[in-house]
Amino acid sequence: MQQRFDRDVLVIGARCAGAAHARLLAEAGLDVLVVDRAEPGTDTLSSHTMTRGAVAQLSRWGMLRGLVDAGTPGIARSVFRFGETESAIDIRPVADGPGMIATRRWKLDAMLAGAAEEAGAEIRYKTAFRDVIRDDAGRVAGVRLAGPEGWDYSVRARFVVGADGLRSSFANAVGARERVIGEARLAHIYGYFALPEQRDNLVAIVPGLSIGLTPTDGGMTTVIVSAEPARMRDEMRKHGAEGALLKLTDEIDPVLGALLRGAQMTERARLFAGHATMRRESSGPGWALIGDAGQFRDPVTAHGITDAFRDAEHLAACLLETGYDATGYERERDTVTDPIFALTAQMADHDRPMDEIAAQFIQFSKLMRDEQAWMDRRFGPAQLAA
Repeated sequence: MQQRFDRDVLVIGARCAGAAHARLLAEAGLDVLVVDRAEPGTDTLSSHTMTRGAVAQLSRWGMLRGLVDAGTPGIARSVFRFGETESAIDIRPVADGPGMIATRRWKLDAMLAGAAEEAGAEIRYKTAFRDVIRDDAGRVAGVRLAGPEGWDYSVRARFVVGADGLRSSFANAVGARERVIGEARLAHIYGYFALPEQRDNLVAIVPGLSIGLTPTDGGMTTVIVSAEPARMRDEMRKHGAEGALLKLTDEIDPVLGALLRGAQMTERARLFAGHATMRRESSGPGWALIGDAGQFRDPVTAHGITDAFRDAEHLAACLLETGYDATGYERERDTVTDPIFALTAQMADHDRPMDEIAAQFIQFSKLMRDEQAWMDRRFGPAQLAA
């Protein structure tokens, strides 16, 4: 007997991976439902950085100008300091805007979700994933959900996509196997400072420590200080999050430390304690994973949103091309990202000679260009035609 489905695709997670994916499928004519356990408009821990590959996608999706016009500053240069050595890289703009931006997540995610709804997708917030539904052959054929009032219900779908982040409940439910790529990890303290004169993306590294400054919305700069987890725990215990951020900044660069101490810190500092760079099995009968749910790398490269956008569009293209078979998506994704993830796992160890770290950043820039070239080839304007 032929199965009956309520939806073509159900997406778990309405942030940058899930919302972007849902929009692409809805624009191609599919009936898409997105669920997210959070309320709309909530923030999340993020570097906010969108590298040129992600910015090019936003431009092609017709969304870049909206972000820039709404106040997200363009970033035209990245400055890298490795000990006493400094180098700068000009960031080539895209056709209708800057080549790099760092939009606050409450703003970016809301824009992407709104675009998904405008394309025809339905989004249900305050709706939690409970479990998967499988057919007699073992294929995922839907999910059980809990609505805002707490009552449970089921939705059957031809395909289910997990975009619910690093600690994905959906990945656990489908039994997605996890493989650690690199045990080295950093702990990161995130803070926001009123630094309206900050224009460049700045990364400074000394043995064992690093700091990144990235201008974001409202004249704010995202500041991320990174250290080995044991060192970070010790500093947090002694000084608290804000005190640890400022103390470690003083150690990295006293001039930056004085700059931050003289600026208003507009939000409380928050800690990400670190996680190994890893990849999960990301496809199976009736399901797939995108974004951090499928693969996660240390935030040292500030590449998470780029990963999310790439996976969102890549899986959408594969599902439309194959009729809900994601096997090729995972295989092709791994081929493209293997070198990037392997290098990221090495870069999460800052306790190495500065010339070695500098060489790895140069190699990472080359891999990013290779990745963008693949994205340009793979995601041409005709790729997502219904």
